[in-house]
Amino acid sequence: MRIPIRIRVALYVTFYFAIVIVALSFVLAELYERYSYSSFNVTLQAAAGSIANRLVDQSLQSDISGIREDIGETISSFENKIGVLQVVVYDSNGREVFLFNGQDSIAQLVKPTAFIKKNQLRDFVTIRVRGKPYRATSEDFEIGEQSQGTVVVMGSLSSTRESIDRVRGIAFFIAPISILIVGIGSVLIARRSLRPLEKMAQDIDGIQVNRPLASLNVPDTNDEIERVGDSFNALIQRIGSLIEAQRNFLLDASHELKTPLTVIQTEIEMLLMKEDLTTGERENLLQLVSEVEYASKLATDLIYLSKLESSIVVKLAPTDLDSAVGEAVSLHLPIAKRKNVSLVLKTASKCELNADPELLKRALSNVVENAIKYSGRGGKVSVTTSVDSQSSLAVIAVEDDGEGISPEELPRVFDRFYRTKGARSSDQKGSGLGLSIARRIVGEHKGRIEIESVQRVGTKVKIMIPLVGEPSVT
Repeated sequence: MRIPIRIRVALYVTFYFAIVIVALSFVLAELYERYSYSSFNVTLQAAAGSIANRLVDQSLQSDISGIREDIGETISSFENKIGVLQVVVYDSNGREVFLFNGQDSIAQLVKPTAFIKKNQLRDFVTIRVRGKPYRATSEDFEIGEQSQGTVVVMGSLSSTRESIDRVRGIAFFIAPISILIVGIGSVLIARRSLRPLEKMAQDIDGIQVNRPLASLNVPDTNDEIERVGDSFNALIQRIGSLIEAQRNFLLDASHELKTPLTVIQTEIEMLLMKEDLTTGERENLLQLVSEVEYASKLATDLIYLSKLESSIVVKLAPTDLDSAVGEAVSLHLPIAKRKNVSLVLKTASKCELNADPELLKRALSNVVENAIKYSGRGGKVSVTTSVDSQSSLAVIAVEDDGEGISPEELPRVFDRFYRTKGARSSDQKGSGLGLSIARRIVGEHKGRIEIESVQRVGTKVKIMIPLVGEPSVT
């Protein structure tokens, strides 16, 4: 399946942006988590230090209520930052002196000895009670000259954990939305960026082989699209020069051939006027005349086709369809008679079409000539005119009862120099240019030509041209 380039560009941009935004979300969430825990630890340590400073040289036995009040003021200033703090004060013997905010007795689970592990002092101890995390820190303080106590401060990590989870949720909620917005934006930007390229592609699709090659309208974007357009126009110019050179060569060669062919034909006809020719000699000369006539017609068709493709000037004018068709058919009555082919004309259209009478007669003559040529002796060729009122087209139909054309060969019958297998195997001579010229002429009249054929039944060619005042055939 072919994916449009704008979709591919959008997918690439979105994919790499998704990698960046997801990685950035992980990094930011991780940094926020570390910052939150670090901030909690610093505040917890600061609270323990402040409380310890308050307890220095205090009498832990005599003025408990005063100490509680003093510590309460210190603790409240830190609880605004990290939540409720539980404080346990131990004397020099490790006995609990008093408990502050310790209604759940969670702080009592962490003894001063818990901060010593492998003879090393730990700054923090983290425990989990009923599925909730708590973190504690300790600070020593002097009671007298030779003794010291320990204060253990504990706070819940639940609020910090909830804050971290909330930030993670926000980050990973924003990430897919951001990716979706970037994806849609990438498609729109890619479509807008590639619009000049699509316009150029449409112009390229509109180039026809039977028309002069036109240059593209290259947008002034100063980017790769403009470069592609300039390169294509340069290629068009080179191809146009090559086609023009070939056309000129064909035209010149055909002109050069016509003169000697005319001389040869004249000489042969003069030889045929001699009375002392034997039967064999006369048959040979007649065969030579046939070959020369064929070669001369081929050269004439080549010249005509070259002129059609190079500098054709169609002089469209209101033309009576029946009269034009009648004149073209009358030219082939002698040929049909010699081949014993019945040529029937049925005109009942009574309409006018925009046409160049001479070119129209030439196109119709080529079609009628083919129909007569490939009809067997005693065959029938019918030419009818009609009007398709629904599409406002004049229709000329030429139908024969010949051998027909195979389905495989039918699409190629309008190609130059193409002759079907039946035509090549028969004794009928032809250049394979008649239908090509007819299609070119019909195209210049903004019409179209169609062919239908069934083997061993016959062939039908339809020429459709707009009536006067009607648009071209699409």
